[in-house]
This record gives sequence, C-alpha cells and structure tokens, in this order.
Amino acid sequence: MDKTPTTAIRGMMLYVLALLVLGVLAGAAYMIYGHPADPSERPAAETIPQKAPAPQ
Repeated sequence: MDKTPTTAIRGMMLYVLALLVLGVLAGAAYMIYGHPADPSERPAAETIPQKAPAPQ
C-alpha cells in the first residue's frame, strides 16, 4: 500500500479545481453585483426627478 490509487489523486485534483473555479466565479459575481457603492456617487433616489405638487 505504498502507492496511492490514481483515481483518488484525480478526484482530489478535480475537487481542488472545482473549488478554484467556484471561488473565481463567486469573486467575479461579488465584484459586479455585491460591492458597496462608490461614496462619491449620488444615490439613485436623488437622480429621479420629482414631480411638482399639483396646483390648487
């Protein structure tokens, strides 16, 4: 039993590769969708024009 089965080595390598791919995808999704807004950027609510109140 001094030789590790090649299927176990392949399985571990596949597992590590899958974790790396998932990590990269999660990081990309966080960078695109989840990062906090730039503080110098105005909130979206301020950019929406407000309607004037109806005259009475």
